[in-house]
Amino acid sequence: FRLHRYRFQKLLAALPPAPARVLEIGTTPGQFTEILRRAGYDVAGVDLFPEQRAELWERLGVEVRFCNIDQEPLPYADGSFDAVVFSEVIEHLVASPLPALREMARVLRPGGRLVITTPNQHYIKSRLKTLFDVVLGRPFESFKEFERAMQLDGPQRYYNHSRLYTLQELSWLVAHSGLEVALARHADAWEQVGVEKGRVLRHPLRVGVKAGLWLLTTAFPRWRSMLLVVGTKG
Repeated sequence: FRLHRYRFQKLLAALPPAPARVLEIGTTPGQFTEILRRAGYDVAGVDLFPEQRAELWERLGVEVRFCNIDQEPLPYADGSFDAVVFSEVIEHLVASPLPALREMARVLRPGGRLVITTPNQHYIKSRLKTLFDVVLGRPFESFKEFERAMQLDGPQRYYNHSRLYTLQELSWLVAHSGLEVALARHADAWEQVGVEKGRVLRHPLRVGVKAGLWLLTTAFPRWRSMLLVVGTKG
């Protein structure tokens, strides 16, 4: 929760007010699902592994169905939801996201919102890591990570990132799904994590580096860690 709380705040701010009916795509591990329920939303969800959190879904009163949006339509009728949350999922899709996004547009009611977040391809921290890997002759991923990724099968393949997007690319995808792009911006979801006052004395160097990163991405928003795009259905 500590790692993702700024993303959760931005998602909530982009949603219509409760008690709107919300479809969350990719519910596991369930933290934001519970936040939505506590905020008063009527929530349904789809996930590749709904059985892994079955007790949580039952406690929250949320029906979570299996659906692989890369391969099949959403199991809901047209115009079923006021909002769809598609957060930190699009980067995992193997196929073009357009068919899945059009499905999300289909299940939205007129005036409904699709709220998407995903890591920014231009995030300065990731770019610097890649630069250091090139200069130092290191692989872009460890051999241990390579072994893990190569042995994934079936739906487990979606544990990997397929590709990252720029803000222009993500906005294009939303516009070509049949929705109007109402909001498109770079958001600082990760930069503030670890800059708490209580950590200054315990980890001064770490807090200083993170604070510098936060200031840098404040000056250059294009280098921030997350993309936030909201599409609305006319």
